Amino acid sequence: MRMKMKCIKCLTQKQPKLSRFAVPSLNLPKRRYTKQQVDTHRKMRFQKRHELKRDAKEPYTVAVAETRFCEIVGDSADSQKPRSYEQLTTDEKVAVQALYSLYNSEVSLQYDKAVQVSSDDIFVSFTNSIKENTHLNSLTGIPTFEQLDGLVSLVCEFYPDKKVHKLTIKDRIILVFMKLKMALKFNVLSFLFKLSPTYTKMIFSEYVGYLSSILKEHIYWPSYEECQQNMPIYFNNFRSVRVILDCFEIPLEKPKCLCCRIRTYSHYKGRQTIKIMTGVSPAGIITFLPKAYGGRSSDKVIFEQSKLIRKLQPKRDYVMVDKGFLIDDICSKNFVKIIRPYFLRSKKQFSEAESRMNVSISKARVHIERVNQRIKVFDVLNTPLPITLVPDIDNIMIVICAMVNLENPVLGMDKFSIS
Repeated sequence: MRMKMKCIKCLTQKQPKLSRFAVPSLNLPKRRYTKQQVDTHRKMRFQKRHELKRDAKEPYTVAVAETRFCEIVGDSADSQKPRSYEQLTTDEKVAVQALYSLYNSEVSLQYDKAVQVSSDDIFVSFTNSIKENTHLNSLTGIPTFEQLDGLVSLVCEFYPDKKVHKLTIKDRIILVFMKLKMALKFNVLSFLFKLSPTYTKMIFSEYVGYLSSILKEHIYWPSYEECQQNMPIYFNNFRSVRVILDCFEIPLEKPKCLCCRIRTYSHYKGRQTIKIMTGVSPAGIITFLPKAYGGRSSDKVIFEQSKLIRKLQPKRDYVMVDKGFLIDDICSKNFVKIIRPYFLRSKKQFSEAESRMNVSISKARVHIERVNQRIKVFDVLNTPLPITLVPDIDNIMIVICAMVNLENPVLGMDKFSIS
């Protein structure tokens, strides 16, 4: 290191330096042109450029050059002497008159002017090609155009546009539902609607929030009298059941944060997931939807933190759950009874009463599972959810569950007991 420092010092000392009173040499290189000549050249170039632009804009004219009669009529100017007009033949006179009239009137060649329009200026919306209810349902999950028009009118009423947008409100709502129904990537949606991917993501996040605030009124907790009036025949043995609870998991992309990986890892699925709990009435309507949790959370924790127990009437209401809901202690404290299939545990087989009870519970729950099937029709819940959509998962679930409630009932009219 010291040797290197010494070498650097030696090099800096040996470099030639100008003395303090040094005068530069007078033998400087001469310019090729003076400043005045350079200015004239610039002016000439500017004039030529201006003339070329002007000629390109204006329709150009072609005039016939002046020509001697001898050059027009004869074979060559050198072979013949000039002749007067009287010496020409009749055919030559006709030709000379025609050329002379052509010389006097300039022949102008003009371009036909037309309006030039590029294909990018004409924007045809992708939604104009959707004209049937079946196409609308397969693309967006909205059953009919009447429901779509109703959503558009509600959004226009509560969230009107404050600035000019390329897409109409109807197009933006269809964009949101296409993302939910088919789980298309934002690059594909941006190509279909001719937007940038980032702007497409902004529209989705904004309008999912708008739609959830409008549609959340369709997920409501019915009264005890309403439940009794709409009790299907499959629940004749369980007429005090107020809600049927179930949980399902949504696959999630692996996050970069280690804490997020731990919180979202599901031992049941063996990957990162988001867990959703739904409460369905015996009539097949979603009546309760708490916030989403990580896949590591148990069904008991979600039930406890959702505060559903406060909506149940003690000593009257029943809750029908699956085997994963170990909530006996919470329900016993609040005097709420549980209907759950029996565990086999150390037994070799169920007793006759237990097996009959399990069969009747299964017959009742199988119709409620159809509600979860309708929820999972939206492919955004079946494909791995991007990390960027995790903040919008609660709004997404509200929109999907509300749309499921607005569809045709799961159970037909013949499945209800008429009192």
